[in-house]
Amino acid sequence: MPAARAKRESPFTFHVPEPGPSLRAIPSGMAPNKDFVRLLSKPQKLALAGIATRESLPARAVIYRADSVAEHVFIIERGVVKSFRDLPSGKRRIAAFWYAEDIFGLAEAGRYVNTLQTITPTSLYRLRRDGLMEMLQRDPELDIQLICKMAHEIRAAYRHTILVARRDAPGRMVMFLRTLMEQRHDTNSDTIDIPMTRSDIAAYLGISLEAVVRACHKLEKAGVVDFVGRHTAHVRNHAQFEKIAAAL
Repeated sequence: MPAARAKRESPFTFHVPEPGPSLRAIPSGMAPNKDFVRLLSKPQKLALAGIATRESLPARAVIYRADSVAEHVFIIERGVVKSFRDLPSGKRRIAAFWYAEDIFGLAEAGRYVNTLQTITPTSLYRLRRDGLMEMLQRDPELDIQLICKMAHEIRAAYRHTILVARRDAPGRMVMFLRTLMEQRHDTNSDTIDIPMTRSDIAAYLGISLEAVVRACHKLEKAGVVDFVGRHTAHVRNHAQFEKIAAAL
């Protein structure tokens, strides 16, 4: 009997190669391509580690709630986190998914804007806001790198705005799958890991759960994407997949 195959680790749980908090982004300035780069030097990572507390959290753990006092900023080492707000109507809107080497916890008037909850088991660094502000005043280069990361996140938020403005649910789904491919640095692979639930996807795309299910069926019927269970997709036709992702 052949040996049991080792369980494949999700690309969203990869380990950062050096100790300490790390940030990655697509640069704003001139670059040979649109690949992610790691922004922080080793001394900067070690300095941030000196003011940080590393935590390991299980899936579905609440990191903080909307409107609570913002005392910390967080950098994800590995795992996936969702940012959401529950509306008075009872509906939930997911503003963003955060991945390894993302930063979150920036506040508005001293309070967190959204609730943050882990999707997968997650390890992260908790940094006190006052300590981070002092470090940024001493290290202008770190300030610039943080601005670069914020610019990257603004571009991601703008793309989310474009995504939810699309009229076709299959198009929204393909654009979402495309962002998952980009997060793992491989837009040519056939396999896409989907760590979040379809309910979370619906809340992020701004459509109903039933619309997400119908969109997945349409993409399968068209021979564009096959869905294996609820957490894996296989791109069957890359040309058509990219065409749908680009169409607005």
